[in-house]
Amino acid sequence: MDLKLKCYAYGGGASWEAICVDLNIAVCGNSQREVRASLRKAVGLYLETVAALPAAEQDGFLSRRAPWHTRAKLAMLTWLSALRSGRDRSEAFIFQSQMPAHP
Repeated sequence: MDLKLKCYAYGGGASWEAICVDLNIAVCGNSQREVRASLRKAVGLYLETVAALPAAEQDGFLSRRAPWHTRAKLAMLTWLSALRSGRDRSEAFIFQSQMPAHP
């Protein structure tokens, strides 16, 4: 199964966070590059774990979106970041991932 997952990274200096809002998975790190890599790894491990579950249980774990207020906050941060320049930055991005086959 091919998945497109909406994600955000935000922060500045040595304090960054990233979240996959479609699966409600978050990580933190020292740089934008680091949190993007950490989030990709966390999402991959999560999807591997979900793939090992019985098919009837997988849907609940694949529809675990972040709360609406978190998604709205991140969308607003990204929009504001586009309007101003400075140390604090935010970006939205899409991870394309594949759900591993059931073992």
